[in-house]
Amino acid sequence: MNGVSSICLPVEDALFNFRVAGVSVRNGKLLLHRTPTDNFWSLPGGRVDMFEFSKETLLREMLEEIGQKVIVGKLLWVVENFFEYNKIKHHEIGFYYQMEIPDINDQRDFVVQEDDSELLFHWENIENIDPGSIYPEFITTDLLLNSSSIRHITLDFKNLNDSQEKMANKGGS
Repeated sequence: MNGVSSICLPVEDALFNFRVAGVSVRNGKLLLHRTPTDNFWSLPGGRVDMFEFSKETLLREMLEEIGQKVIVGKLLWVVENFFEYNKIKHHEIGFYYQMEIPDINDQRDFVVQEDDSELLFHWENIENIDPGSIYPEFITTDLLLNSSSIRHITLDFKNLNDSQEKMANKGGS
């Protein structure tokens, strides 16, 4: 949930965003989520609040989104990401952590209501990951299986509006 203290700052005609996400692999499957209007998946997480440590953000966000306590592991990736989404340019700094969800055994898709919108959650077999269907696109099977040290990743502009417009033209998901 994005509260009043979330680190999301308007700068001219763009937004600066500080986001944290969790990488949860269980039984060879990766947990992903998206809104019903998106045609790409992303890793679950959310915006960091002022004076909140990034690991605490992931704990809070997962409790809010899926109602589960998680174990936040090591930091995997620090990502500088530029993209356009909902017709707004974003400059995002993202911390991506290993994450375990000890009390989740069911790996069927599920839907969560968050504020006025829905989040769809899906467990994707890591052997079947299509980099074009997950954003940011650097998330690949190789990275998931071989993350032995922290990586710094930079991503230049990607227009995510195109994918939303394609979804609207198709009439949904």
